[in-house]
Amino acid sequence: MSLTTLDLEKLKAILLQMAQNVRTVINYTKKIIESEDLETRRSLWREIEELSIALDRTRRKFIIEVLMFIARRQPLGRELLTAHALISIAYDVYRVSRYCREIARIDSMLAPASSLASTSNISSAFNEAVKALEAALSDLAEFAPKRADMVDRIDEKIDKEYREILEEIATRDVVPRDKAVKALIMRHVERMVDHAHYIEQHLAEVTELV
Repeated sequence: MSLTTLDLEKLKAILLQMAQNVRTVINYTKKIIESEDLETRRSLWREIEELSIALDRTRRKFIIEVLMFIARRQPLGRELLTAHALISIAYDVYRVSRYCREIARIDSMLAPASSLASTSNISSAFNEAVKALEAALSDLAEFAPKRADMVDRIDEKIDKEYREILEEIATRDVVPRDKAVKALIMRHVERMVDHAHYIEQHLAEVTELV
């Protein structure tokens, strides 16, 4: 779909910059999960923390910009729904950075004795989340839910894996640290994919008006 006013195009440009920043956060988080080098991870923890804070500031300013657009233009129909969708998507993008920040914090708590790199199957699950998020962010750039089916498939896969780890933990009287860490990380991974799914939903809702 195409946005119909210059103001909305400007808002979309801000949102796409947020998306680019969250791509950086995702990439840094991927490196944390794959790395055992403590100094490298320490640097990445700081970068993720700073980017997440910056994304929150941008999101807050973005919301004000959208509300000012609504007040000034008093849009109806598709324009109004698009403005509402932009606010929702900005939240989804920001939340992904927060979950990455939580993953980084868990890794920092494991240091220096251990790292997420030693937690079984976390890297493969996170890579699946990256695929879903890249698909959703690419669709955001095109403002069309072209890859929604792919995101849905990954969403179902990650949900299943998360349920399985929870069910396994529920059967144990004592939970090994590796399993507990995996459950914590999988919770964040599962939520990240949910937000990729939400982005696709918001795009679909506006597309339906065309």
